[in-house]
Amino acid sequence: MELQASAMSDRQRKFRATYRQQIATWYNGWLHVAVIFISGFAVIYVCASNLRDVAWWMWGAVPVVFLAYQFGEYWAHRVWLHRPMRNGALRELYNRHTLQHHQFFTDHEMRFADHLDWRVTFFPPFTMATMLLLALPSAVICGLLISPNVGWLVMASVIGSYMWYELVHFCCHVADNWFLVNCPIINTARRHHKAHHDHSIMMEVNMGIGTPIFDWLYGTSDLDRGFFGHIFNGNSWKYVKSSLRKTAKTPSLTLQS
Repeated sequence: MELQASAMSDRQRKFRATYRQQIATWYNGWLHVAVIFISGFAVIYVCASNLRDVAWWMWGAVPVVFLAYQFGEYWAHRVWLHRPMRNGALRELYNRHTLQHHQFFTDHEMRFADHLDWRVTFFPPFTMATMLLLALPSAVICGLLISPNVGWLVMASVIGSYMWYELVHFCCHVADNWFLVNCPIINTARRHHKAHHDHSIMMEVNMGIGTPIFDWLYGTSDLDRGFFGHIFNGNSWKYVKSSLRKTAKTPSLTLQS
């Protein structure tokens, strides 16, 4: 199955067809999504059920962790996912993201055709387990040094932040509908991410998925706007910088292992 009414190039159409031929016959996108979100909500439920008499200031762990996660996502996207590394695992991340995801979806065609295309949209289900392992040390340290409540909130916030990433990224590859076009934050993310899929600028611009805050902070946004202008830009292309690269940049092999 493929989108018929589309502005995608023949090259993109052929890549999508070739990629689909490599998807395992047993793959089901709905099951993929179910595993991610059911396991994520289960972790959050366990964390919430262990909270006891939470002081008001402890809730501050949620926005702090969320922003820390968004920075980590921005940094990893900018440094690892668009730069080929010598390290095997990091090189595989680059291959999956730049050589597959960015060829399957371009700014000319961001939509998937059906649930099988979710294979190239969502991270593998085991990513949730990886997030748990990454969050565990910080959660334990905060639980021991500050409060058990803070430890549980840190764990829940990391998992919730990852689920937010998956949700927002999914919305970026859904066909336009009234809700997505008009929903604040989500419509901003969709335009922001569509611009990132322009091959001319994808190596340098709009690296944030869950939020454009760090693109604004580090000057890697395609927009010439202030903080709130970035957050609530919505679908507008009015403030796009005129100085953006017009031709694709070939990545060079990074020596970092």
